[in-house]
Amino acid sequence: MEYHKRRNYFIDKNFQTKFIVKFCLVVIFSSLAIGSLLFVLLKSFTTVAIENIHVTVKSTSDFILPIVIEILLIVSVLSALCVVMLTLFASHKISGPLYRLKKEVEKIKEGDLRANFTTRKNDQLKELSVTFTDMDRVLIAKYSELKEKIEELKKSLDKQGESKRESLEKIRELEEALNYFKI
Repeated sequence: MEYHKRRNYFIDKNFQTKFIVKFCLVVIFSSLAIGSLLFVLLKSFTTVAIENIHVTVKSTSDFILPIVIEILLIVSVLSALCVVMLTLFASHKISGPLYRLKKEVEKIKEGDLRANFTTRKNDQLKELSVTFTDMDRVLIAKYSELKEKIEELKKSLDKQGESKRESLEKIRELEEALNYFKI
């Protein structure tokens, strides 16, 4: 199973960066909205406070604004870090299998039907991986069938006294096997 371990979590940097930034923007805008709402809603209230042995009357929004900003900054930074980590791992489970499947499809495109579409147990796109594996098995079976029909045709043509009708029948079988593929 060591073969399937991915050590690089940034596989598709463009996709993963956009994915992470979108979720971080939600955290940032949520924090700004909370702070703004607190400031606006508390603007009409007043607070009596003792500061440096003096009693002062301030609007509640002015009184708590520094504390709210400090708390929002701390919570936003910690939330953003959590979101970055969570979305990095989530996007990794999408990008990793996509990258792997793309590489294996490229092998098939080059004529190598020995593709390996297996993905890790917890990766997304597991069903797509299974479908690709099934497709690869069918392609291998059809290729083998074609090879077999060609060998039969060669033997048939090599035989002395082989009738033309038998050779044409072998060619028809070969064409039938080729008709499996849609091009």
